Amino acid sequence: MQVRWGGVPLGSGWFESVLPGVSASAVALAVLLILASTSPQPVQAQEPGGDLGELSSSPPAVFLDCQSRRNCNQNQFMTEVEFVRWVRDRADSDIHLIFTSQGMSGGARQYTLDFVGQGPYEGLNEQLTFHEDAQDVQAEVMDGLARTMRLGLFRYALYSGMGSEIDVRFDGTAVDEAGGDLDASEADTGSELYDPWNYWTFRVSLSGDMDFRETRTSSRIDPRIDADRVTEEWKINLHARTDFRRERRELSDGREVRDDRDDWRLSALVVRSLGNHLSVGADTDFRNSVALNQRSRLRVNPAIEYNYYPYAEATRRQMIAHYSVGFQRSDYFEETMFGATRETLPQHRLGVQYRAREEWGNAGFGVDASQFLHDADFYSLGVRGDLSYRIVRGLELSLSGSASVVNDNIHTPAGDISDEDILLGRQALPSSYRYRTSVGLSYRWGSSFANVVNTRFPGSVR
Repeated sequence: MQVRWGGVPLGSGWFESVLPGVSASAVALAVLLILASTSPQPVQAQEPGGDLGELSSSPPAVFLDCQSRRNCNQNQFMTEVEFVRWVRDRADSDIHLIFTSQGMSGGARQYTLDFVGQGPYEGLNEQLTFHEDAQDVQAEVMDGLARTMRLGLFRYALYSGMGSEIDVRFDGTAVDEAGGDLDASEADTGSELYDPWNYWTFRVSLSGDMDFRETRTSSRIDPRIDADRVTEEWKINLHARTDFRRERRELSDGREVRDDRDDWRLSALVVRSLGNHLSVGADTDFRNSVALNQRSRLRVNPAIEYNYYPYAEATRRQMIAHYSVGFQRSDYFEETMFGATRETLPQHRLGVQYRAREEWGNAGFGVDASQFLHDADFYSLGVRGDLSYRIVRGLELSLSGSASVVNDNIHTPAGDISDEDILLGRQALPSSYRYRTSVGLSYRWGSSFANVVNTRFPGSVR
């Protein structure tokens, strides 16, 4: 199927690529239902709650709300989605388009586009998703997002009275009178698609960098292996990596300082879904850390998690309580200030988090508390929060902050820590607290139109 705006095609086969598994005939039927809804005949489709009399045959105004910055390229969307009018403020828009995303297994990502009708389109809401495969290149991802955006906005363009300027063409195979034929392969496998990998994805990567100067040289090699399996019932993430780093610095007095590190890490996460709100699992981590004086550290933490909202709404809102109890086994480079060279200690942790992405902005708040069970005096407690709030038209307030009390530095070496190790980040002086805050206020005024893209004199060449 192909949609044309003013005679210009919006992309061949883009319905099928946006909604895999949905036949073009089904999409054509949906389009016909939308067209029928503009006639006086009663239909069952969702109707706008606003006054359609306010609409004119002009493009609907769209405000793009990038609550997930990854691949939310407004310039590209403005260039490729030309049958709407882009505006800079939500108060000027007919459709508030909320753009969010979340990671998936094997490096894949799911993008969610929420179309929220305002004014005469109030109550006319839609949600579409686009899945980025880990093997997709940037151009494929951006083309897929633009196609998904066009599909979602197409409905509003029809309601705006622009139907005479939009052409729909079906490019698929004609459907027979009986309703279509079933592929032989589909008949053999049934409704579920056969996956020879059983949802497992694997990734092997090798990266490195070098920087050579007269008074400083550095090099790094970072090999990694990942294996993931994600279904509705199970989430399994396996990860292994090493980081070989070599660095040399020459000081003003001619002395040479070296920082050579070999870091490694193995981790495994297994989670079992127990419904729309509850999950259980285990998180295991085995690694070394020069900065924490740990030659090796093994953590095993069985856990249970409850989400007040259904997990399917996680891109828009979540309120999670997560509790784990397990143990930590540490082997130290140097004897600690408590006289230990190796030890195994029980530990538990509670984390509570709330996050919401709404039309007014987004907000989040979290509390984390952990404690070693062999001695209640060894604990840490932290709170954090952030808020991005649109006060009035053009005026936005941003707040963020965190505070933590740290009283579980059991790994601190008994000996003195040199200034050289502190400056190079090889060791850190223990701190019993940490506070951080930021405040921002921005105001935008002037023209609300944002349809023009001008890529001359980019910052990369100036």
